[in-house]
Amino acid sequence: MKLNPLRPFFLAMICGGLTAAFFTSCSKQTRTDPSDAAKSAYGDAKTAMSNAWDSVKSFSFEKRADFTANAKALTSRMDAQLSEMRANYSDAKASASRKAAMAELKSSEADYKEKVGALGNATAATWDSAKQNVISAWDRLQAAYYKARAD
Repeated sequence: MKLNPLRPFFLAMICGGLTAAFFTSCSKQTRTDPSDAAKSAYGDAKTAMSNAWDSVKSFSFEKRADFTANAKALTSRMDAQLSEMRANYSDAKASASRKAAMAELKSSEADYKEKVGALGNATAATWDSAKQNVISAWDRLQAAYYKARAD
């Protein structure tokens, strides 16, 4: 079997081309800094959660099941974020302000869950008040979350 004398040349050209393509596709201009990506995702999540009530805050008593489902969905999302935050929290290493922020977060979380639970007991006459209590408790929880995250 006779080998083509140009075969090593062609193999070198192919390998060189693939190597060049690989390294040029990872230029500094196209790479995203992980911290920038995290900040962007955090900002997107903050905006989405801030606007979470816009579509349901005017729901009447007849649409209470939809409002409650929205509140419970927000609870699930917040629970996931709180679990991540708590996993990275160390009471022994925390400053006094961080400890206070985490205590406020725990208190506001309990208050929010209580208000969501109370939606099931709301009547047509108390619906608007119960709904507003949930939204206010959410605002408090969200503020406590962002404060605890910042500390």
